[in-house]
Amino acid sequence: MSNFISNVLKLVSGSVTAQILGILLVPLITRIYSPDDLGIFQIFLSISDILIIFSTFSYQFAIMLPKTEEDSANIAFLTAILVTIVSLFTALIVLLLPKDVENILNTPGISKYLIYIPAITFFNGIFFVQNYWLSRKIRFGVIAGSRIVNTVSTKAFQLAIPLWNVSPLGLIAGYVAGYGCADLFMLKGVKNDLKVFRKVSLKRIKEMAIEYKNFPLYSSWSTLANTISPQVPTFLLAYYYSTSVVGYFSLANQVVNMPMGLLGAAIQQVFFQKISEVKNGNEPGDVKVIVREVYKKLILIGVFPMILLLILGEEIFTFAFGASWYISGVYMKILVPWIFLVFLSSPISTLYSVYDKQGVWFTFSMVLLISRVVALVIGGTYGGSPEFALGLFSFTGVLFWLWNNAYLLNLAGINKRESVEVLIKYTIIGSIVSIPLILLQVLSVNFYLIILAAVIITPIYYGITLHDDPTFKRMFSTFIVNVKNKI
Repeated sequence: MSNFISNVLKLVSGSVTAQILGILLVPLITRIYSPDDLGIFQIFLSISDILIIFSTFSYQFAIMLPKTEEDSANIAFLTAILVTIVSLFTALIVLLLPKDVENILNTPGISKYLIYIPAITFFNGIFFVQNYWLSRKIRFGVIAGSRIVNTVSTKAFQLAIPLWNVSPLGLIAGYVAGYGCADLFMLKGVKNDLKVFRKVSLKRIKEMAIEYKNFPLYSSWSTLANTISPQVPTFLLAYYYSTSVVGYFSLANQVVNMPMGLLGAAIQQVFFQKISEVKNGNEPGDVKVIVREVYKKLILIGVFPMILLLILGEEIFTFAFGASWYISGVYMKILVPWIFLVFLSSPISTLYSVYDKQGVWFTFSMVLLISRVVALVIGGTYGGSPEFALGLFSFTGVLFWLWNNAYLLNLAGINKRESVEVLIKYTIIGSIVSIPLILLQVLSVNFYLIILAAVIITPIYYGITLHDDPTFKRMFSTFIVNVKNKI
């Protein structure tokens, strides 16, 4: 477990400076770009995210699984070929039918930016391939470095381009450039394995494609469905309301998912590598113990920030991004319960692949997707307000991800009652510690004093949990040391 924690911290601490910089620069971006600009950018991201997942056919997940590096290299090469083919096909579509895509999406003006979609599809797909290959090789330092390069270069371009022209182009071009720079950085880590890649053969690529066919048959569609699910609001909010509403939703979603996504992705990556090695017999360990510890840590880490956001959502957005973004705080509070449950289950969802349960994952993902579309269509048609539509969207997410958590814990042989008790325990601790914030808010105290109170009570919560959990105490201490060394 110590190696697992060390690798998680290597990913998190290596990226934390860049992520903090990215978060700090968001208020500048919201003051440069309008909600409409952010809305068009979010629609661009939604389209590209779907194509990126489809471009790999989910074979990137299989890179971790073979016992030999040669077989893994063949899968990596196969995935890169698929990414290239899909990117070229996408380029052909956006060149020939840009206005048709614009009319289908009901988003005037987006056609001029569609030409960038093939580029981000290629760069992000190659990022996936290199990411999982380096994870297999346990080179998490290189992966952390690539995230720093990605964040810094993205924000630099997004802030520099408006000096000439303030439009969605700055957001889109910066995003594309960020992944391009990250790919170049990661090549430094991959080039050490050229001897392995020289053994790649067309025959073996075909054999690997057939052996791991469950990934394109089930996992790719499951992953695609789970990628579309959070993107559904982007398209339907644009259809029923406006790109401004999409912009408000985008900021709310981004602010919550940026820090939580950083930690969740790091844990998922190391968790997948660790579980795969244990399952193959290459490392000692007990899957049940690893899953139990990881799930407990996810609850411990995630529950308190979610409580703070529920209490101070609108005030935080108004203070950080300006009064015009107040509505994003309202949207964020609606989304928090769903996002928290996704944070808990996403890192351990790789158990579906490890236990060859892609069929279950596929069924869950498709039913979830259908439920999200139905919820938003009902909300958009009969609810009248975006808040009502997003409320239905979040509610269906809570129901389905609760089931998903229970299934995954059962798959690992973990008592669900124990996990519920852990969740209740840390929720109670977080709620009690947050009482001063609630009282200050009710009394309409100056927001700066409320922020000061939040800064004070945060270490109190984690101090209690550190004292209660020796493993987390060691993890936190190592994290602080790593951050100091990076700085």
